[in-house]
Amino acid sequence: MRLAITLVVALAVLVFHYWASRRPTRYWYVGGIIPLAWLVLLAAAFSHGMVNWPQDWKIIVSPTLIFFFMWAEGHEAARKKELAKMKAQDME
Repeated sequence: MRLAITLVVALAVLVFHYWASRRPTRYWYVGGIIPLAWLVLLAAAFSHGMVNWPQDWKIIVSPTLIFFFMWAEGHEAARKKELAKMKAQDME
């Protein structure tokens, strides 16, 4: 049961992050909520000695890269969408 709850929470976080990363460019910071929260959790884990870097580096680096790449890709998609919208308005 605990695994199921963990998977549901992880899926909800990823869905929210995907949605937040694709907000218009003026709301670029909304997509940074999850990466910032992740970095805060990592800092807390490091400061409490809960992380053994040689063993845990893959578990730390993978989500960090996923969150930041999703944010960057979503931001770029939102920028392109906004640019296409501006071009369409210029055509009128």
